[in-house]
Amino acid sequence: MAYSVRLIEVESHGDREVIVCDKDGMPPIDINMYVARFRNRSHAYRLKISNSIVKLYLWAIDNQIDLLERMKSGEFLTFVEMESLKEYLRYRVNAKTHAPQTIEIAKNTFISIDTYRQRANQILNYLEFHGNVFAGSRKKTDPYAKRMRDFITQFRQILIERGGLKHAKQRYGLTEDQVTKLLWWVNPDNPQNPFQDRVRLRNQLIVQILILTGVREGELLSMRPDALIKKPYGYALRLSQNTTLDLDPRAYPPNVKTYTRDIPISDKVAQMIDTYISTERKLRGRAAAKAPPYLLLNSFKEPKPMTYRGVYHICERLRKLDPDMFKGLLPYQFRHTFNDLIVLASGLDVNSEEFKNMQRELCGWSSDSEQGKNYTKRAREILASEYLQKISSRFNL
Repeated sequence: MAYSVRLIEVESHGDREVIVCDKDGMPPIDINMYVARFRNRSHAYRLKISNSIVKLYLWAIDNQIDLLERMKSGEFLTFVEMESLKEYLRYRVNAKTHAPQTIEIAKNTFISIDTYRQRANQILNYLEFHGNVFAGSRKKTDPYAKRMRDFITQFRQILIERGGLKHAKQRYGLTEDQVTKLLWWVNPDNPQNPFQDRVRLRNQLIVQILILTGVREGELLSMRPDALIKKPYGYALRLSQNTTLDLDPRAYPPNVKTYTRDIPISDKVAQMIDTYISTERKLRGRAAAKAPPYLLLNSFKEPKPMTYRGVYHICERLRKLDPDMFKGLLPYQFRHTFNDLIVLASGLDVNSEEFKNMQRELCGWSSDSEQGKNYTKRAREILASEYLQKISSRFNL
């Protein structure tokens, strides 16, 4: 492999840095200069960009193309080359074949539509960045800038704006029956609870927080023991950046994706957090006291902060226990479920600014974000069904 992406920890301040290296272990200036532009974003975000760029260069090497020279000279890529790259980007990095013979093999060969679109946009942005750099070194009368913009526009149309790529698979939250059954399974007093006694309360707390607050997994795993705060209206969870990265032993430390915010919670959830800290967590003794300062710990004898894998394990265990009810259960569905619940419980018009602002604040989105509609598919279908029932009853159909 000609290029590789490395995640390293800087000893002086404990932050994780993403570095792209060539076959000799040297960091190419053009790639790392671009990745450094996103220094204020999480290392996971920079990893995705770096992996997409590496994928681009692997294709270029296979086709004996000098990308930077093509961009600098204004030759860019031919139509055939752009079509070739489009096909190449559809495959997983570790795909065993590019010619799957069965559907089962194909599932492990191709990436999803969402991943493809994200990868394609990252590559287009990278090429456009270098095009603008080279355009800035030329005279204003040079036609390079216009040709470069035309190339990016055409390339974008070829990579993204074709056919099925416009329609991603819809993601749904859990149904009420699924939520009820899920809460029953993770209840510590349930004799059929499949988890170890020493993590039952923790797992129940994780599920409750994810469903009733809509926090992201990284925000959940970044929580400190003092995240529970008292507000004039009741209790809230304070989500803040992972400020103790120097103490975090996880290979991929979680972090808060957006700004710090407080999310209101019920007295019951607040009591559950307090009980977990004072009982299940505290009973781990000195080992828990010496662990890095995060709320949720794993089940090892020498406890460490819980990882993404730990959250996925809860979903995996429930899928195996009740495959008919929880087929395909994944952590992202909890955030969708939360958004469905606030639609159905608030009684507000989902298109109103009042509802959008509340949703943006709770979910940590920007003040003008419109992605809320992507998280309320099931709730909107339920409301539409209710409206249609009212119409039918009105005319005695």
